[in-house]
Amino acid sequence: MKAIGLVFLYNRIEGNPEEVSRKFSKHFHLVSENLVTEGLIDLPELKKIIDLKQIYWAGIKERFLEILEDEKAIGKLAWKVFKDFSGKEPFDEVKSLVYDKNEVPWKFILMACVLYE
Repeated sequence: MKAIGLVFLYNRIEGNPEEVSRKFSKHFHLVSENLVTEGLIDLPELKKIIDLKQIYWAGIKERFLEILEDEKAIGKLAWKVFKDFSGKEPFDEVKSLVYDKNEVPWKFILMACVLYE
């Protein structure tokens, strides 16, 4: 499988996607490094995704804690966000890392999802 995009999911109470992504941008390198070291994506794929701007943000407005506890729900939501924004239909399998707000410098829960073709 080849990685083709990233979707970042978070609780919408943190703000709108533009605002949250702007505040998060200085920490992007930490997440991208983790995605590579955990084997969810390789460096050339990450570079291509960044170059093609295939990175999308979505704030979850309802049932955030339920979705957070359900790996399949995270994957389905990330898949839908990617398809809606890119117009591309990714492979069904989505891999993700979930960051606890108490353990990261950006101080909010973040689901970093990798989509494949």
